[in-house]
Amino acid sequence: MPIKVLIADDHFPVRFGLELLTREVLGANTKIEFANDFHLILEKIKKESYDLLITDIIMPGMDCLTMMEKAFKILPNLRILVVSVQPKEVFAARYMSAGAYGYVCKTDSDNELRNAIYQINLGKRYYPPGIIEKKFTAQQFDRNNLFELLSQREFSVMTLLLKGNGMIEIANALSLSPSTASTYRSRIFNKLQIKSLIELYNLAKECKIVID
Repeated sequence: MPIKVLIADDHFPVRFGLELLTREVLGANTKIEFANDFHLILEKIKKESYDLLITDIIMPGMDCLTMMEKAFKILPNLRILVVSVQPKEVFAARYMSAGAYGYVCKTDSDNELRNAIYQINLGKRYYPPGIIEKKFTAQQFDRNNLFELLSQREFSVMTLLLKGNGMIEIANALSLSPSTASTYRSRIFNKLQIKSLIELYNLAKECKIVID
Protein backbone atom coordinates (compact mmCIF):
# COMPACT_ATOMS: atom_id res chain seq x y z
CA MET A 1 0.00 0.00 0.00
CA PRO A 2 1.26 3.50 -0.79
CA ILE A 3 2.22 5.75 2.10
CA LYS A 4 -0.43 8.40 2.80
CA VAL A 5 0.85 11.89 3.57
CA LEU A 6 -1.02 15.10 4.39
CA ILE A 7 0.93 18.33 3.78
CA ALA A 8 -0.43 21.41 5.55
CA ASP A 9 0.73 24.95 4.85
CA ASP A 10 -1.16 28.07 3.83
CA HIS A 11 1.33 28.97 1.09
CA PHE A 12 1.16 27.10 -2.23
CA PRO A 13 4.93 27.34 -3.06
CA VAL A 14 5.74 25.72 0.29
CA ARG A 15 3.22 22.90 -0.25
CA PHE A 16 4.63 22.32 -3.75
CA GLY A 17 8.22 22.18 -2.49
CA LEU A 18 7.31 19.83 0.35
CA GLU A 19 5.51 17.57 -2.09
CA LEU A 20 8.58 17.30 -4.32
CA LEU A 21 10.87 16.46 -1.39
CA THR A 22 8.40 13.98 0.08
CA ARG A 23 8.03 12.07 -3.19
CA GLU A 24 11.81 12.10 -3.61
CA VAL A 25 12.25 10.41 -0.21
CA LEU A 26 9.19 8.16 -0.01
CA GLY A 27 8.67 7.36 -3.70
CA ALA A 28 6.63 8.64 -6.61
CA ASN A 29 3.63 6.46 -5.66
CA THR A 30 3.21 8.18 -2.29
CA LYS A 31 -0.37 9.40 -1.89
CA ILE A 32 -0.24 13.09 -0.96
CA GLU A 33 -3.08 15.45 -0.09
CA PHE A 34 -3.05 19.05 1.13
CA ALA A 35 -4.60 21.37 3.71
CA ASN A 36 -4.23 25.12 4.16
CA ASP A 37 -5.58 25.52 7.70
CA PHE A 38 -5.87 23.54 10.92
CA HIS A 39 -9.61 22.91 10.66
CA LEU A 40 -9.15 21.31 7.24
CA ILE A 41 -6.45 19.03 8.69
CA LEU A 42 -8.92 17.68 11.23
CA GLU A 43 -11.65 17.29 8.62
CA LYS A 44 -9.33 15.28 6.39
CA ILE A 45 -7.97 12.94 9.04
CA LYS A 46 -11.52 12.12 10.11
CA LYS A 47 -12.04 10.72 6.61
CA GLU A 48 -8.61 9.29 5.79
CA SER A 49 -6.03 7.37 7.82
CA TYR A 50 -2.78 9.19 7.04
CA ASP A 51 0.64 7.83 7.95
CA LEU A 52 2.37 11.22 8.12
CA LEU A 53 1.30 14.82 8.60
CA ILE A 54 3.80 17.52 7.62
CA THR A 55 2.54 20.81 9.00
CA ASP A 56 3.41 24.42 9.62
CA ILE A 57 2.80 25.98 13.05
CA ILE A 58 1.21 29.27 12.00
CA MET A 59 -1.96 28.89 9.91
CA PRO A 60 -5.55 30.14 10.08
CA GLY A 61 -7.80 28.73 12.79
CA MET A 62 -6.70 27.27 16.10
CA ASP A 63 -3.09 26.94 17.21
CA CYS A 64 -0.96 23.97 16.20
CA LEU A 65 -0.71 22.41 19.66
CA THR A 66 -4.50 22.29 19.95
CA MET A 67 -4.75 20.79 16.46
CA MET A 68 -2.23 18.10 17.42
CA GLU A 69 -4.13 17.25 20.60
CA LYS A 70 -7.35 16.80 18.61
CA ALA A 71 -5.60 14.95 15.78
CA PHE A 72 -4.14 12.32 18.12
CA LYS A 73 -7.62 11.63 19.48
CA ILE A 74 -8.71 10.79 15.92
CA LEU A 75 -5.51 9.07 14.73
CA PRO A 76 -3.41 8.05 17.77
CA ASN A 77 -0.63 6.63 15.57
CA LEU A 78 -0.33 9.67 13.32
CA ARG A 79 3.27 10.78 12.86
CA ILE A 80 3.66 14.55 12.72
CA LEU A 81 6.62 16.46 11.30
CA VAL A 82 6.59 20.19 12.04
CA VAL A 83 8.22 22.39 9.39
CA SER A 84 8.25 26.01 10.52
CA VAL A 85 10.04 29.35 10.40
CA GLN A 86 9.86 29.49 14.20
CA PRO A 87 13.19 29.04 16.06
CA LYS A 88 13.86 25.48 17.16
CA GLU A 89 15.44 26.78 20.39
CA VAL A 90 12.00 27.93 21.57
CA PHE A 91 9.59 25.60 19.75
CA ALA A 92 11.19 22.22 18.98
CA ALA A 93 11.25 20.65 22.46
CA ARG A 94 7.73 21.95 23.11
CA TYR A 95 6.28 20.29 20.01
CA MET A 96 8.27 17.09 20.41
CA SER A 97 6.98 16.72 23.97
CA ALA A 98 3.45 17.23 22.61
CA GLY A 99 3.89 14.22 20.34
CA ALA A 100 5.52 15.48 17.14
CA TYR A 101 7.99 13.03 15.60
CA GLY A 102 10.26 15.79 14.34
CA TYR A 103 10.88 19.51 13.97
CA VAL A 104 12.65 21.19 11.05
CA CYS A 105 13.11 24.90 10.38
CA LYS A 106 12.30 26.21 6.91
CA THR A 107 15.74 27.80 6.90
CA ASP A 108 17.40 24.39 7.32
CA SER A 109 18.91 22.56 4.36
CA ASP A 110 16.90 20.33 2.05
CA ASN A 111 19.05 17.43 3.23
CA GLU A 112 17.95 17.94 6.84
CA LEU A 113 14.31 17.87 5.75
CA ARG A 114 14.91 14.75 3.64
CA ASN A 115 16.59 13.07 6.60
CA ALA A 116 13.70 13.97 8.90
CA ILE A 117 11.11 12.53 6.51
CA TYR A 118 13.20 9.39 6.01
CA GLN A 119 13.77 8.80 9.74
CA ILE A 120 10.14 9.44 10.67
CA ASN A 121 8.93 7.07 7.96
CA LEU A 122 11.06 4.39 9.66
CA GLY A 123 9.24 5.11 12.92
CA LYS A 124 12.10 7.07 14.48
CA ARG A 125 11.93 10.53 15.99
CA TYR A 126 13.98 13.30 14.45
CA TYR A 127 15.42 15.66 17.05
CA PRO A 128 16.95 18.85 15.63
CA PRO A 129 20.71 19.09 16.27
CA GLY A 130 21.39 20.61 19.68
CA ILE A 131 17.89 20.16 21.07
CA ILE A 132 18.63 17.02 23.10
CA GLU A 133 21.72 18.68 24.56
CA LYS A 134 19.70 21.79 25.37
CA LYS A 135 16.99 19.77 27.07
CA PHE A 136 19.17 17.47 29.14
CA THR A 137 22.26 19.53 30.03
CA ALA A 138 22.57 22.52 32.31
CA GLN A 139 23.00 25.76 30.42
CA GLN A 140 23.21 29.39 31.38
CA PHE A 141 19.72 30.86 31.56
CA ASP A 142 18.75 33.01 28.59
CA ARG A 143 15.62 34.78 27.39
CA ASN A 144 14.53 31.80 25.27
CA ASN A 145 14.18 29.71 28.45
CA LEU A 146 11.37 31.95 29.70
CA PHE A 147 8.99 30.26 27.26
CA GLU A 148 9.76 26.88 28.83
CA LEU A 149 7.96 28.12 31.95
CA LEU A 150 4.65 28.10 30.08
CA SER A 151 2.29 25.12 30.18
CA GLN A 152 1.06 23.70 26.88
CA ARG A 153 -2.23 25.58 27.18
CA GLU A 154 -0.45 28.82 28.09
CA PHE A 155 1.84 28.37 25.10
CA SER A 156 -1.22 27.92 22.86
CA VAL A 157 -2.79 31.11 24.20
CA MET A 158 0.50 32.97 23.71
CA THR A 159 0.68 31.78 20.10
CA LEU A 160 -2.83 33.08 19.42
CA LEU A 161 -2.05 36.38 21.14
CA LEU A 162 0.91 36.82 18.80
CA LYS A 163 -1.42 36.17 15.86
CA GLY A 164 -3.45 39.17 17.00
CA ASN A 165 -6.45 37.25 18.33
CA GLY A 166 -8.58 38.79 21.07
CA MET A 167 -9.87 37.02 24.17
CA ILE A 168 -13.16 35.95 22.59
CA GLU A 169 -11.38 34.57 19.51
CA ILE A 170 -8.91 32.69 21.70
CA ALA A 171 -11.69 31.34 23.89
CA ASN A 172 -13.57 30.05 20.85
CA ALA A 173 -10.45 28.52 19.29
CA LEU A 174 -9.51 26.64 22.47
CA SER A 175 -13.05 25.89 23.74
CA LEU A 176 -12.57 28.06 26.81
CA SER A 177 -14.66 30.73 28.48
CA PRO A 178 -13.43 34.31 27.89
CA SER A 179 -12.66 34.66 31.60
CA THR A 180 -10.53 31.51 31.55
CA ALA A 181 -8.69 32.78 28.47
CA SER A 182 -8.02 36.06 30.30
CA THR A 183 -6.68 34.10 33.28
CA TYR A 184 -4.24 32.29 31.00
CA ARG A 185 -3.11 35.63 29.57
CA SER A 186 -2.40 36.91 33.09
CA ARG A 187 -0.38 33.78 33.90
CA ILE A 188 1.60 34.19 30.68
CA PHE A 189 2.44 37.81 31.49
CA ASN A 190 3.56 36.84 35.01
CA LYS A 191 5.75 33.96 33.86
CA LEU A 192 7.33 35.95 31.02
CA GLN A 193 7.82 38.94 33.32
CA ILE A 194 5.91 41.32 31.04
CA LYS A 195 2.97 43.67 31.53
CA SER A 196 1.48 44.23 28.07
CA LEU A 197 1.00 42.81 24.58
CA ILE A 198 3.62 45.24 23.29
CA GLU A 199 6.15 43.72 25.65
CA LEU A 200 5.08 40.25 24.48
CA TYR A 201 5.66 41.25 20.85
CA ASN A 202 9.05 42.72 21.74
CA LEU A 203 10.09 39.58 23.63
CA ALA A 204 8.97 37.42 20.70
CA LYS A 205 11.04 39.50 18.27
CA GLU A 206 14.03 39.34 20.61
CA CYS A 207 13.79 35.54 20.55
CA LYS A 208 13.32 35.55 16.74
CA ILE A 209 9.75 34.33 16.90
CA VAL A 210 7.94 35.26 13.70
CA ILE A 211 4.81 37.27 14.46
CA ASP A 212 1.92 36.61 12.09
